[in-house]
Amino acid sequence: MWKRAVLTAVILANTGIGVRSQSMQEGDWVGQIIHLTGRYMDAVYKVRNTGDELQITLEVENFGPFEFNDIQVTPDSLFFVWEPSFELQCTLARLPGNVYHGVCMDPWGGFGGIVMAPPGSDADELTLDEMTFKSIAGIGDADSEEKASILGPMYPVGQSAQLASGTVNYVDAGSGPVTVILIAGLGDNLTSWEMLHQRLARETRVIAYDRPGLGFSEETSIPRTPEQMATELYALLRSANVTSPYLIVAHAESAFTARRFVDLYGENVHGLVLIDPHHEDQAALWESLDAQGWQSYWAQVKNFQMMFPGGTGREFETYAAIIDGERVPGLGPVPQVPTVVLTAGRVSESPRWIGETREGRAAWSDFHANWVQGMPSGSRVVQLQSGPYIQNEKPDEVEEIIRAMLSVK
Repeated sequence: MWKRAVLTAVILANTGIGVRSQSMQEGDWVGQIIHLTGRYMDAVYKVRNTGDELQITLEVENFGPFEFNDIQVTPDSLFFVWEPSFELQCTLARLPGNVYHGVCMDPWGGFGGIVMAPPGSDADELTLDEMTFKSIAGIGDADSEEKASILGPMYPVGQSAQLASGTVNYVDAGSGPVTVILIAGLGDNLTSWEMLHQRLARETRVIAYDRPGLGFSEETSIPRTPEQMATELYALLRSANVTSPYLIVAHAESAFTARRFVDLYGENVHGLVLIDPHHEDQAALWESLDAQGWQSYWAQVKNFQMMFPGGTGREFETYAAIIDGERVPGLGPVPQVPTVVLTAGRVSESPRWIGETREGRAAWSDFHANWVQGMPSGSRVVQLQSGPYIQNEKPDEVEEIIRAMLSVK
């Protein structure tokens, strides 16, 4: 889900990382690691100055110690690489009180928050600052100048479409008889598709866009229901003169928007590719496996996600209602077009809830497989050993599946 402005590029551009590191106050700094699922983990950062070298070691709950690498400190920022099992690049801004706030980015575009406060600080009083929230979760109601500052100079600003909900930013590339439409997951902007977009555009027309309240698209007060987002997408395609047929590729929570689009405009849809799609009955699955664990995890997710500003918070409000049992008006039980469902099968080394265990991954794959059985001819499920951002971890396989769908007559 996370979807995510590149704060790293901003700080790199504005604070001069790469110069010789400065020292930091020695001692046990306190803080938190905030996973975007909503889990807060208390952390201790052991800071030591050894000659010309700065050393920082992280201990987080029952994990660690982890040695940070490539540490760079300027008067306004801190950068380091953390490798718990894969590389995380962490970029923090120094705020008043010598407290550092920032984000850690994994290799697949996912973000988490991180806070460091000097020795003696009260960890219970630490929260993510507004800039970090905006950087992780879209831009909220920032003006265009602030968006450019937060998103950085490399953000893909394409063309603009004027919709009833406001101006929407989209990138249109390539050409071909069937146009691929990329719908990012909840709170994600179009950068979550960057790798796949570039690959597909070599032989196919591809559209990626920022939904209202995310990226460079304007904020809107209109509720972010699947129907609203589906009708906005159709209006965008008409405004941009993107002719059908469309192959809709949707990630995670945006499966609801893709399915509603098919219900409304199915005659224009060539097919669907759903990447680790969420479903209105998934809560029942997790409760059947571990009711208490699921309810605890889901409560944490909701408490955290509801704090996000702008489009992310509004999208999550609707999504949470669906998962809690509110049905989407008009949403068919299965898409009435050929559909490929990609399931993330990788088991977490340190599972935080049942969905990350081997049992949970197997149940999730079976859940998708049973759902696909009711779909039209040609539909299938493919399990890949990946986390939920399959399009970034396995771009070759995803591209191959999309091209196979495009070739179907």
